[in-house]
Amino acid sequence: MNTSAPRTPPSSVPSPTRLLEIATTASGAAADYIRSLDRDHLGREYKTSSHDIVTEHDRASEEIIVSELRRLLPTCRIVGEEGGERPAGEGSAEAGGPVVSFYVDPIDGTSNFAAGLPLFCVSIGVAVDDELVAGVIDAPILGQIFSAADGPAMLNGVPISPRSTNAPADALLLTGFPGQRDALEFPELAARAHVEIHQEHSAVRHLGTAALELAYVAAGWADATALASINAWDIAAGFHLIERAGGSIRTWPGRDRSDRPAHLHPAYVACTGPERLGLLDQLHEQVQEVRDADL
Repeated sequence: MNTSAPRTPPSSVPSPTRLLEIATTASGAAADYIRSLDRDHLGREYKTSSHDIVTEHDRASEEIIVSELRRLLPTCRIVGEEGGERPAGEGSAEAGGPVVSFYVDPIDGTSNFAAGLPLFCVSIGVAVDDELVAGVIDAPILGQIFSAADGPAMLNGVPISPRSTNAPADALLLTGFPGQRDALEFPELAARAHVEIHQEHSAVRHLGTAALELAYVAAGWADATALASINAWDIAAGFHLIERAGGSIRTWPGRDRSDRPAHLHPAYVACTGPERLGLLDQLHEQVQEVRDADL
């Protein structure tokens, strides 16, 4: 476990660069733990269904991350996939200052992880109040660390060069939309969307990890990614990477029409450049219309 990063005094709000250092230290500690595991015989449990699993190592990884974040920034708020919300510590909101929140997915792509595939990652996004300011996505087995603060997005310390979004006929999508949840929520739209997306675009691939899909779009390895049902811990880091790499993101608020930041919305389409893929945006507008009609 890396313990070299100095502890931040409780009364200060660190810079984005410092917050990225803290997140990277925590994700690196979890990645070291994951690499040490024998992944040939992993037990699994079901959270909501057979499509939503968890392992003891998801929980252990999150506890490692939480321990490091609390050590380095005791005043922080942590929102984790397995442990839920851990409120900000003393000396933050009580003093009227900004709250630093870490959105933690200890293993994004748990089904891949449990099956022995290398397509999974540790994802930590950082927000000051409602604004994302840093993020790190660490794929431990692939040796890929994507990160960004207030400078360019980086892959293993090398800046990512922005590029344009390809036209649909040449576009590669990384997406699980429409997925199993979508088929249950809006079956007719999901069936039509599946056909239209595959007809409109050059290729469609689903990696089984939203965080890595966002990182790969940020890197310019794919043109877009989209989902209609997601949580902040899956996407906070990836959203920041996309922005710092010159990409574009649209989100939709779902059934909760309260004023929330984009990374708390359940639906999004992210593109590697400023150019948009119109069909994906149109389909998500239609998803929002279905959800509005159900209110």
